[in-house]
Amino acid sequence: MNIYRENYWSLFLDFVEDFKEVVYRGYRLSYLVHFPSLIRNHTDIWDQMSKQSLKQISHHHVTDRKQVQDVFTHYLAAWNTVQKGKNGKIAFLEDSLLRIPTETFEKYFEKNKTIFIKTYKYPHDQAQQNIYYLQDYLSRNTDEPKAKIKKQIQTLLAQFPVDHLYQNHIFQHMLYKKINFVIDQIEMMEHLLRKTTISSVIMSSPNHFGRVMAFVAKKHGIPTICMQHGIIGNEFGYLPKVATVDAVYGQFEKDWYLQSGVSEDGVKIIGHPRFDQSIQKPAFTKAQFIKYLKLDKRKRTLLLIVRGKRNMNKWKILLEHLEKTLNLNIILRDFPNDERHPLLLQYSKIKSTKNLTLYDILPHVDAVVSYTSTVALEAMLVGKPVFILHTKLPSYTEYYNKLEMLVHHDPLKLADVIQLYFKHAKWRKPAQKIQDQFLAYAYPDQSSSGQRLRNLVDELTKGVIK
Repeated sequence: MNIYRENYWSLFLDFVEDFKEVVYRGYRLSYLVHFPSLIRNHTDIWDQMSKQSLKQISHHHVTDRKQVQDVFTHYLAAWNTVQKGKNGKIAFLEDSLLRIPTETFEKYFEKNKTIFIKTYKYPHDQAQQNIYYLQDYLSRNTDEPKAKIKKQIQTLLAQFPVDHLYQNHIFQHMLYKKINFVIDQIEMMEHLLRKTTISSVIMSSPNHFGRVMAFVAKKHGIPTICMQHGIIGNEFGYLPKVATVDAVYGQFEKDWYLQSGVSEDGVKIIGHPRFDQSIQKPAFTKAQFIKYLKLDKRKRTLLLIVRGKRNMNKWKILLEHLEKTLNLNIILRDFPNDERHPLLLQYSKIKSTKNLTLYDILPHVDAVVSYTSTVALEAMLVGKPVFILHTKLPSYTEYYNKLEMLVHHDPLKLADVIQLYFKHAKWRKPAQKIQDQFLAYAYPDQSSSGQRLRNLVDELTKGVIK
């Protein structure tokens, strides 16, 4: 563990401990607040995160991820509740990260036994019997307990020196905001469980409302499954584990969680139902795809996966080198997708993927170059060669390191590898071997993930997994 991670997790455990006496309905709120939100705009802290000197302000000294997980495991284990509602409904927390295809629900989950919980009701949402909007369940006025808790926090804050992180006005503003948010979330979830019998809960993340849901469900004896919403690139988004079971892509994640102090029965390899689309017939033929994006059918096509305006200089170097050495169609998919992305404006030959879904695109390209994104894994599952433009992230888990020469920090070196792949057929076999070995570890079971998710739900609701 590097200094950056040590400092981050030490500050995190400091916060959990320093505010553990702030309790609502039996829940220690410091365990539920999304800590990164409190320091996201605190540039001084982030500037010091890689410095040894930051350790001097922490009373925790984390050197292993297990120290973080143990705190949460022990707290959750204190609620030794009996499993309830085995004949209740299966609840999915439907948010932007869940991304389970409609076909999965239709095939594996009976409509009259499945509900979808949404944290917000949009004006255009149509009324449906199996959708439960959390805002409809805030039946109790929480102003009084919020005011009492604010006074309690103010008393705690007064104990820290004026130069402490907690005295930063942005930190305090976000702390009160997030505490109030969590109180309302607890209230809504508690009320929902009083009105509805739920047998299991499936969510997409151990953060934000997913964490509140996991804690409230645990208190009420309801098993939870946390789906893996993307590759574990940045470890801060995946720890601590709070669900009964984390449903992961492959052996990489299982090993990573076990090394983080999670028990063997707390992690199950089931893949993700959205990846089941990799073996389905694409909605477009290749001819339709080429016509729609106005590509040259005589050329091979390279798909570029970028994330907003990050690492623009590296992408420009890569593109300029590729344009000099290869004659390709180059198409760009942004996250979020923006047809006025700077690369599209600067390089007229690059085409946007427009409104096409990822699985409309992948079957019809010849290769993919991406930042360290989940899309790179999805492209490999479709059988496409992938090249990774690596960027420095101090909390990176080294997920793609097993791709060896297909990953480079230097855009010129990566461009050379892409050139070798397209120009020399003999180079493709070793590249394919590297990808095959990577997939055998990263996504070893390519059978229906939807079926495996259903099997896991049934195991949990029958009490097979404790």
